[in-house]
Amino acid sequence: MPEISAIYHRTKSVSIYPLAEDRFLIDAILLDEVHDVRAEVEIIHPALEILAARAEVRGGPFTDVCNLTHPNIERLVGMKVARGFTQAARAAVGGAGGCHRVSELVVEIAQAAYQLHFVRFFGALPPEIRQAEDDPVARRRAVLATIPGMRNTCFSYSDGREELIARSRPLRLRSQEMPRRQLPS
Repeated sequence: MPEISAIYHRTKSVSIYPLAEDRFLIDAILLDEVHDVRAEVEIIHPALEILAARAEVRGGPFTDVCNLTHPNIERLVGMKVARGFTQAARAAVGGAGGCHRVSELVVEIAQAAYQLHFVRFFGALPPEIRQAEDDPVARRRAVLATIPGMRNTCFSYSDGREELIARSRPLRLRSQEMPRRQLPS
């Protein structure tokens, strides 16, 4: 099969940085041939309440005009990432008075915010447990006991799936090089 080149490519990246014991910065970036957009929120865990929000279109079809939508993201302050957040957040930052790219990034931010539950849960486990052979059923039970909001959010965490989980392969974590970021003083 011949090798071909894509005619369009977009990447999104999301990183979570600890700011304090229970405060985190979630930074999302979208890049393609036309766009260079960043959105970020400061969030408190475990409530997942947004304390601050910022966005910048560093490159876009009409960069200076697009940046006039910056104040929209501040409408997220005080909102909690929970059921209904995506629709409310898209209404706040997107649409005819907003920026669709920022709206996309806010959804990515919300998904990452929910991952904080997992990051903190697994990070708090003693090394001997983290490094032990994975037991998918025990892991699923521990997650549901610690993060009850996960129940019935997807196929794997739906009630009645434990038999399927028992047949799944153990989880293998991938090693990742974590990004670093300089924060303003």
